[in-house]
Amino acid sequence: MSKHIPISKQVDQPENRFQLFPLHEIAPDGRILMAKMQDAIDFSKPIIVYAGDTLPKSSEIESVKQEIGPKPFLGYAIAKTRSKGKIFSQTLTGFDSSDAAAKFVVLSTHCLNVLIKEKTPCNSIGQLIYNCEKTLAKEYQIVIKTPTPTPFSFFFALKNWFRYAIQYYVTGNTNYHKWVFMLLSLLALVFMTTMSKTASVSGDEFTQYTYSKLIANYYLNPLDIQIPIDTNELKGQRMPSLAKMLPSMGSDLASIKDPDRLMHLYGSSFDTFTTMLAYFMGVEDYMGFRHWWNALCGFFCVLYTALIVRRLLSGSWLYAWLTFLLVMLMPRFFGEAMNNPKDIPFALGYIMSLYYAIKTFQHWPNFRWGSAFGLVFGTALGISIRIGGLLSIAIFAMYAGLKYIDQIGLKQFLGFKWKGIETVCIATISMGIGSYILGIMLWPYGWDNPLSNPFLALKEFTNYAVSLRQLYEGKLYDSDMLPLGYLGKYFTISTPLAVLFGLFLFVLFLYPNRKKFNNELFLILFAAIFPIVYIFIQKSQVYGGIRQILFTLPCFVVLSVVGYQWFGLFLGSITKKLQPFPILIALSLLIFPTKFILANHPVSYSYFNEYYGGMKNAYGEFEMDYYLASLRPSTEWFLKNVSRKHPEKKYEVLTYGMDHVKYYCRHDKNVHVGYSRFDERSSKIWDYCIFFNAYFDKARLKTGEFPPKGTIYQQMVDGFPAGVVIERPGFDDVKGIKAIEKDTAFVTGIALLKEYLTLDPNRSEICFYISTAYANLGKYDSAIAYGKKSKLFYPEFSKTHFALFQYYINLNKFDDAEKEMSQFIESRPRDAEGYLMKAQAQLSKRGSDPMIGIITLQEAIAVSPMSDRIYALGAQAFQMKNDLENYNLWTQAALLGNPKNEMDVEIAIEAIKEIYESITGKPLDAKKYGLEE
Repeated sequence: MSKHIPISKQVDQPENRFQLFPLHEIAPDGRILMAKMQDAIDFSKPIIVYAGDTLPKSSEIESVKQEIGPKPFLGYAIAKTRSKGKIFSQTLTGFDSSDAAAKFVVLSTHCLNVLIKEKTPCNSIGQLIYNCEKTLAKEYQIVIKTPTPTPFSFFFALKNWFRYAIQYYVTGNTNYHKWVFMLLSLLALVFMTTMSKTASVSGDEFTQYTYSKLIANYYLNPLDIQIPIDTNELKGQRMPSLAKMLPSMGSDLASIKDPDRLMHLYGSSFDTFTTMLAYFMGVEDYMGFRHWWNALCGFFCVLYTALIVRRLLSGSWLYAWLTFLLVMLMPRFFGEAMNNPKDIPFALGYIMSLYYAIKTFQHWPNFRWGSAFGLVFGTALGISIRIGGLLSIAIFAMYAGLKYIDQIGLKQFLGFKWKGIETVCIATISMGIGSYILGIMLWPYGWDNPLSNPFLALKEFTNYAVSLRQLYEGKLYDSDMLPLGYLGKYFTISTPLAVLFGLFLFVLFLYPNRKKFNNELFLILFAAIFPIVYIFIQKSQVYGGIRQILFTLPCFVVLSVVGYQWFGLFLGSITKKLQPFPILIALSLLIFPTKFILANHPVSYSYFNEYYGGMKNAYGEFEMDYYLASLRPSTEWFLKNVSRKHPEKKYEVLTYGMDHVKYYCRHDKNVHVGYSRFDERSSKIWDYCIFFNAYFDKARLKTGEFPPKGTIYQQMVDGFPAGVVIERPGFDDVKGIKAIEKDTAFVTGIALLKEYLTLDPNRSEICFYISTAYANLGKYDSAIAYGKKSKLFYPEFSKTHFALFQYYINLNKFDDAEKEMSQFIESRPRDAEGYLMKAQAQLSKRGSDPMIGIITLQEAIAVSPMSDRIYALGAQAFQMKNDLENYNLWTQAALLGNPKNEMDVEIAIEAIKEIYESITGKPLDAKKYGLEE
């Protein structure tokens, strides 16, 4: 085999397993097998393509046989010498010097057919290897022994990699769908980053930005650089404990616990990176800067999802660009991609880890270092955002194990014949440890005690307790009491039909395609479903729609696209003309969410699909603007149409999103921004109010209290108000409230407030103040009437419930008082005050059984075990029952409210623990209530 054998002779030698061709013959005119060459090839045999005129040696071909083994050969094999700097080169480019200098390449029939179909240029062995890698076939590497390895030249490898990429994607690209994918990618990058410029600041973004400055200073302090931050800024973001310690601890503050906002639980790498970069670049619009990077993360999340689909579906560029559209045009994903610095970077890390896990282990033990580094980086990115990213380590370890079993065979595995297991274990453990270390390096709290703090954070995340009011199915819930079906319902009604239909097809055709259900599909299915199942089992808190499972959405899209492909294959088996039909269905269904995004940016995340009936059916049933996105367009309208038209005037603006509106008005010195809840605005002086639509119950949205009278602008989402600008109708309300609260001029106050109601009749707040004024005048019938009217507009208004309760108590109408608190408890089951007042009414009834009130107080303790007033009332109830033992125990617990010394505190706490455990059957969580560190 010392000289080239003519093609005709090669084909006629049946004893040879391989056919041998020089590159210039197999790829005349620089393309693999032009039509005139295809007749000369025996497609039943793999071919060896070699550079120049020197044939491979017999020993080298024998090495190929040993490497690929007796099984059917479906990939390609590279015969090359050892290369210095291989890890560094492959990590950065996926290519190394020895690839360009490879002696020959072995092509399977499958790989050859893909190359023929692609029609990509092939002017060198290096280009051939690059093209083979893009076929996604299994790669084998045969190292040819030489006295000296191929010299390392990073720039040589980089130059060749760049040249091959240009030829593959641009100059030699004849694949229509590949062009569509690339153009879509470019347009999407421009579109998403451009749209980010008009994105709103999200709900907790100022808190995250402030805390990221602490982390940045922690790392910049050794360089004697500090980003300005003061105690007022920390207090403004409700971190008083950190504010108190800032003067003494300085930059070390980022390494300790934040007891107020629990920000120490987050890695915040995205926030820290953008904060540092904005500081050094001198960026004035730092929020806009963050949003640009946020959109970039969203873009790469879309891109990696599409690349996973291409890898799963035999290199299909068609289904890759379909995936690209399906992910990008999910309105909730797109909206969050503009300004969600937690969930979008986390989703990117999650999907990156899945993509590179497939690249690394799909053809194990053959892999490229760039894939391994991508796996480590993607996993580390997730961990550096939140510690839940550890899930990615477990997932890729599971996948590596499945691929290992697939490699050695189930029989061998069950027989404990685990040949090569140490290699897989070492690689997996090394990448897991590398991901973990890299993930916590930019997390001071985690890095301070790397073997303990991250796992403490994970435990706290799993049991994360916060109580936010959430509108769900027309009722306001505390977030820790939302029904278990919350996530499933939201996923069903807020995911575009194009994705849901694909998921339906996936389930429908899963059994007929069960032989195609490989480890890679199982990996994606597991990555999509397991986090949701885990949340369900752990009963972890969820709120804000699908935010907590946003990172799983790309996985569901992958499964959806596989469903479309299976449907297409089914139709194609009937007639080829029908095979493109599923693509047309998907594109048709995408029209609706696309229109929604374009029409409703930056509030596009408030999307409900057409199956549910869109915003028309969702309004008043589900939260609309939990991320405060409507505040930006509403504020910009006010600036353009009011304040900037009269720069000489001063404007007092109140809002529930004070930091956000202040930021939008930062260049307008004639606008002063203050804080007010929606139901407290009448007691304050203001010219305009700007509010967003969140935390309102169904009644308030349907009875006309929102949007209120005086509204001069509404930021609409499909015809329904997400945000409003209110011009003050008059000042009789603030005058009337002042007369009642400060001057005790109740008659005057009533007259002023009734006059104001003629301008703005649907006001629960005004009716409440009129009610209290009548009560102070002893006119309880009128007080009760206006109290009920207040509840008509705002059924959950706690002030009104408590006022009516007191009226009934004063009138000895204890049954009505009890009923009032029962209504309040129904809407506010986590508010212990309602139980306490209900028990007071029950115990006030003449001749009633004290045990009824005690049972209510026990419910109060289950909700709020540290309230001394509950125990004080309970002690009275047990005294009425002549139960001396419990009277003494509850009296001891009540000492917590007014202890004379440390001994009283200890006695009270022990009594509380005993009472709590007897009621709930569980020990009191002392750490939760600050009783221990």
